Amino acid sequence: MLLKTWIPAFLLTVLIVAVSCKKKHNETQPDNQQEESLAFELPEIQLQKYNVAQDSTYALKVNVTSKMPAKGVKVTLNVATETGVIPLPQDDIPDITANPFTVTLKHLKPLKTYEVTINMVSLSNSANIATPQVFYLTNKSDQ
Repeated sequence: MLLKTWIPAFLLTVLIVAVSCKKKHNETQPDNQQEESLAFELPEIQLQKYNVAQDSTYALKVNVTSKMPAKGVKVTLNVATETGVIPLPQDDIPDITANPFTVTLKHLKPLKTYEVTINMVSLSNSANIATPQVFYLTNKSDQ
């Protein structure tokens, strides 16, 4: 007689455990997909070499070669004179979602050479940082 009461109780317990485990397993899991490592190129620039600007501004074309992150990228420029490393302030660059895009370097003084470093960080994952690219730019105008 005792066996008849224990079997239904045992089966009911197994059923409850199975259903509760199944629900836990089906809950929405956070999206753990990793972004592709961020990479970009400067198609009109020779890296680590001297490039020429014909004016006080220079349109820098940038092409993201990896998959563009869902929220886009943040681009920062570090422009300084080659000798003396005096910084040349640049305008803030809005967040980028299009590819390719153009960044404008401004306030280039005549007959000066600048070291330009461009950095790129994913807005979706702040740990996804592209390798910075460095090049030199000389404003050849005399005005």
